[in-house]
Amino acid sequence: MGQDLYKPLNEALAAAARGPFFPDWEFESLFGLSRAEVAAAVGSIAEPTNSTHAQRVALAGAVTNLLGYPHGCEADWAGWLSVSPADLEIAYATWQAASHAA
Repeated sequence: MGQDLYKPLNEALAAAARGPFFPDWEFESLFGLSRAEVAAAVGSIAEPTNSTHAQRVALAGAVTNLLGYPHGCEADWAGWLSVSPADLEIAYATWQAASHAA
């Protein structure tokens, strides 16, 4: 898998942890992890077979919630992510498929 796949996934983690998309009071309920735990995963996403459980949970929460949670911050998307929502979804699906293929 190429580095170009990992970039949007790591951007999604950064956007979720540091961006305006999720309120503090609801963050841990949405992610099952604290904001600090999600932030700790930023930059660490690479080969899915080498990822930890916490990294997988953080990434799943970031992608799922960025794509589906009604955060009302669509105008902020391009400031945090270099890909469209559709391309983020494809990158995540590709990453997930690679984890099952191993």
